[in-house]
Amino acid sequence: MDNIIVRILTKIFDLILLNILFIVCSLPVITIGASITALYTVLLKMTENEEGYILRGFLSAFKKNFRQSTIVWIILLIIGAFIAIDITIIFNAKGTIRNVGFVLISIVSLFYIMEVIFIFPLIAKFENTTLRMFKNAVLIPASKLPAAVMVMVIVIMCIVVTFLNQATILYGAIIWNVIGVALVGYAVSFLLNAIFRSFL
Repeated sequence: MDNIIVRILTKIFDLILLNILFIVCSLPVITIGASITALYTVLLKMTENEEGYILRGFLSAFKKNFRQSTIVWIILLIIGAFIAIDITIIFNAKGTIRNVGFVLISIVSLFYIMEVIFIFPLIAKFENTTLRMFKNAVLIPASKLPAAVMVMVIVIMCIVVTFLNQATILYGAIIWNVIGVALVGYAVSFLLNAIFRSFL
């Protein structure tokens, strides 16, 4: 029992440390992509029991993938801005244009969410060109759809639950800032490793 408790407490401490590193390295905003990639680099190894020093591993991955992850993050921000503008236009439209637009923007948004969720773990796990990363962030999850859907459901539900009301926003802010990001990432990393395993 002592051994189990020590392992659990060690894992919790590691996740809290990772969460703090993620938040600190994300503060400039422009570095969020590199921070997410570094987080997943450590988490994907952690779920395979291959992690080394948490701090060193995170900072090394942050530096290694900084350029590609930052480019990807900027592109995703720009695309996200266009999608937000399109949604505003569609909701202000009427009749058939609104209905057709809603269907199209829903499809585009689904692919966009898939890109946001999967591209940074892909960068953490594989080496490839940025264009191929964007391509594989759709093709690889689509080829392993049940596990990919579970990853998306877990991430989206955790975010939705946070914004249910003022109380959940308050408690959610505390949890996300202390351990939430790393904890959710750790949970989905088991599924991500299963998805990526056949492509290694």
